Amino acid sequence: MKTPALTLLLTAVTAVCGCATGSFPVCDPGDGGRPGSAEWWAKKAELPPGVRQVCHKGKTWPVRPRPTCERQQFTHTYHSAHYWPLPYVCQDREYMRNIVGVQTSLGWQQETTLYDRHFEGGQQLNVPGRLHLTDILEVAPSARRTVYVQSSYDSETDNARVANVQQVIAELTGGTELLPVVLRKGRDYSRPASEVKIINDLYNGSVPTPRLGGGSATAAPVGP
Repeated sequence: MKTPALTLLLTAVTAVCGCATGSFPVCDPGDGGRPGSAEWWAKKAELPPGVRQVCHKGKTWPVRPRPTCERQQFTHTYHSAHYWPLPYVCQDREYMRNIVGVQTSLGWQQETTLYDRHFEGGQQLNVPGRLHLTDILEVAPSARRTVYVQSSYDSETDNARVANVQQVIAELTGGTELLPVVLRKGRDYSRPASEVKIINDLYNGSVPTPRLGGGSATAAPVGP
């Protein structure tokens, strides 16, 4: 049986040698080193921060999932609170950057695709198709300058479209640029300008009377 003086001495030595929440246990199996050693502290540093989940009278406290391992040492608890939400916010930011990166790539792919409406008979680029291809060559960043061609699910038609696009690229660039032309399976969710114009003309033609005319430079008289 330990005397009170010996217990007090052991507590004082522990407080001087380390900064744990209490005296080190006599036996600390599986922690990878002697209590207070560098290996021991490295093992304790792997413990997650936060509240621990315990079972009391058949209920778990708290109810939400929490770690059930031993608590952090005091210095590690202070470190977690001082630098919170680091380093966990770095993982969240990287996760969001990956999502935004995928959306950005798909958006550029949508903008650099030549669809069925950009081709006419003989699978030649029509005027809107050549204008769209010119925008890809002039506006798209070099890292996004890949020309996609909507697949028609017919190999002969697809090969003719790709060959024509490569020919037009050579004409527009004078053969100085060799851009990749890739087939892409997808749908066109936009409308051609001619269809938009027809819808706009039908809307303007269906406006009931009386109709407001254009602005006049003559101001209406004010007063009686």
